[in-house]
Order: sequence, then structure tokens, then C-alpha cells
Amino acid sequence: MDVQLASELDPAAEAERLDQWAASYRTSGGLGGWLGPRRAAGERWQVVIRAVVRDEIDQRDLADPAVLIGHRRARHPAPAAWVSPQRVIFADGRRVVAAWRLDELFDVRVLDDLTGVVLLAAEPSPDDRFPALLSGIVPWWSRYGGTAPPGYGRRRVDLDWLKFEGVFAASRDRLDEWTRALPSRLSRIVRRAQDAPAR
Repeated sequence: MDVQLASELDPAAEAERLDQWAASYRTSGGLGGWLGPRRAAGERWQVVIRAVVRDEIDQRDLADPAVLIGHRRARHPAPAAWVSPQRVIFADGRRVVAAWRLDELFDVRVLDDLTGVVLLAAEPSPDDRFPALLSGIVPWWSRYGGTAPPGYGRRRVDLDWLKFEGVFAASRDRLDEWTRALPSRLSRIVRRAQDAPAR
């Protein structure tokens, strides 16, 4: 399995790719033909991320998502996270395990290490815990033991989590503002990953 490292991303190229996705989303409403969980009338899935675990995190985890490395692996076959213009769901195959309506959320925020998304019903206070959908751990095994190569044994980096944020921004008529902020935001994420000590 290939591993993507946040520290090695090209912020300008990834911002351009996400800008193209946003332009397509504006004109066509995305590509919703995937076979997935049951949809409401007129609902179209925009993004799916597979091998996801559901958890609850707090402000400390949100500020430093790398501490979440100890969280469990996704089981196999793994559940998936789906987003449409109406809702975010956590699904096991075609069975919806949990759902959050976008119009009832205060914010959808991607973790700064690009390994998950938090779903906020209100501005969180220091003691609050809130739902998070997290990438599964990239498995690593060697018959000889030793240290895992970079990126293995850690939660998978997936830029498509940003599309969950983009769909939420579009539901609030803020997609243009979200797109304009991407280059500087991705540059900050990459710099932070490059400066972070190895864990």
C-alpha cells in the first residue's frame, strides 16, 4: 500500500486539484453515481473515504491530532465515511451506523494532519467531546521486526477529507472563500508536518 506523507505534499498542486474539484462541484453538483448506502430522494454522494473509524475527541486532540495515533485500526471490511450536500454518514457497507445533517452542524473541520474530520454541533468548549471520523491505520508488518517505514503504523493521510469541508462550505454558500484559503492553509499544514518531531 502506498503511503502519502503530509510533509511531502506539494501545496500549490494539491490546492489546484481541490480548486478543480470545487469548480466541478459548483457546476454539476459532483459525481453521485456511487453504489453506497441508501440515499434520500435527490441525494447524491459527493465523496467517500473507506477504512474509517468513528471516535470522539476533545480540544486537545483537535489541536494536536498526532496524539491520536494510539486509536484503534479500522476492522476489515472497514466502514466508510460518505458526504452529500445534506449529510455526513458513517456506514458499514450499505447500513448507515450514524448520520449528521449538515444544516444542524456548526462546523465540519479537517484535522491539521489530514487524517480525519470532526463534526461540531456548536463551538466547542475545552471540556466538550465531539464526533470524529478518522482514517484507519496503515498496516505494517515485517517478519524481521524493526521500525516501521515513514507513514506506516500511523493513520492514513487523505486529502479527500478536505472535500468534506468543501461540501459543508458549499452548504453555507462559502465554497469560494474556502477555495481561496486552500493554498495558504495547505502550505501551513505541510510546514507543520515538516517541523513536527518524529513520533
